[in-house]
Formats: sequence, structure tokens, C-alpha cells
Amino acid sequence: MLDSFNQTPFLHTVITIGSFLLLTIGLIGALSKKNLFKIFLSFAIAEASLFIYFIGMHFEVGKVAPILTDEVTTFGVKMVDPVPQAMILTTIVIGIAVLALALSFIINYFKLTNNLRVDEMNELGEEQ
Repeated sequence: MLDSFNQTPFLHTVITIGSFLLLTIGLIGALSKKNLFKIFLSFAIAEASLFIYFIGMHFEVGKVAPILTDEVTTFGVKMVDPVPQAMILTTIVIGIAVLALALSFIINYFKLTNNLRVDEMNELGEEQ
């Protein structure tokens, strides 16, 4: 019975549905929240769902990671494609850097205005 869970089409379906739900949660959070911090956190959740989707779609049962070990030195070993994994790792690093920069802007904006609500934002030099 558990062998049916260890098949690639079933796992791709689960990963697709799970990442779509996570993307939906992130986008709903980004569109419904008024706090800048919560908006950027929601975008990070949506971004993570895309990472899960792309890595999950390139997973195949029975193949190993393309890391050189004693198992992988023979030519008969099936390996997954390393290019999507390398691209997603690069995208994760860029996403973390962008999120850190955005959070530093949010912290500086809060220090200047004592406000993080989007609906109460105005120009920095403008009086209310």
C-alpha cells in the first residue's frame, strides 16, 4: 500500500497542490495585510512556494543527488539534473538578499515615521 505513495506522478501532484496552496496563502497575505512587515513576509512565503515547486518537479524516485560519493562514481547510477537545483540555490540567495534589503528599508522607515501601516503612509516631508 505504501508503494503507491513512492511514485513520481503522485509526488508531483502532492508537491503541485502543496506549493499552490502555499502560494495562495502568501498572495492573500500580501494583498490583505496593511502592515509592511507582514506584506514582505507574505511575499517570502509565496517565493518559498515557488522554490518548493521547481525543486519538486525535478525530483524523481530512484535517482540520487549529483554529489560525488562512492555510489556515484560508477556510470550506471541514475542522477537528477543538477542545473535546476543550482538555479534555485542562486535564486534563494538573491531572494534572501532582497528580503534583507527590504527589511532594512522597513526598519529605517519605522524609525523615521513610527508607522508601518500602508494605508497611513505619506511622503516623508509632508505633514499630516
